This record gives sequence, structure tokens and C-alpha cells, in this order.
Amino acid sequence: MQCPLSGCCVVTPKFMFSVIGLLGFSFGVLSAFDPERSIGLYQRIMKGFNWNVSPIDPLREVRNTRLMGLILTALSVGTVAIVLVKF
Repeated sequence: MQCPLSGCCVVTPKFMFSVIGLLGFSFGVLSAFDPERSIGLYQRIMKGFNWNVSPIDPLREVRNTRLMGLILTALSVGTVAIVLVKF
């Protein structure tokens, strides 16, 4: 379905998927290269919802956060690559 405002609207599928991919890339790089900061960000967000979150095994949490950050970075690069090729 074509957007009726496609002539003046910048919210196209290419734009949206690119923004999602770039945000995912940013969070992935943050988690991969500074997992402690990423864990701290999550804890601060949850504190706003009145939840106290703390890892049971901090070393394992850092290792898993780093791995998930690398996976998120790879998926985000793939998303942006597909958007650039297909759209």
C-alpha cells in the first residue's frame, strides 16, 4: 500500500529500517565494547519502573552481554545491507 503522503513524507520503509538498523548497531557496539555500561543503562531504566535488577554472576553477565552485543551488531549490519540492496 502506497503512503498518500509519499511525496512529502520522509517516513518510508527504507528510512524506518535504516533507523532501526542504525539504532541496533549503536546498542550492539555499546554492549560489545563496554558491557558494564550497557548493564548499568539497563539497571537505570529498570529503576525507573521500581525494579531492582542485579546479576547473579557478574562475570558471566559481562561475557553474555558482550556476545549479544556482537550478535546484535552483525544483525544490524545485515539489516542495513539488505535495506540498501533491496529498497
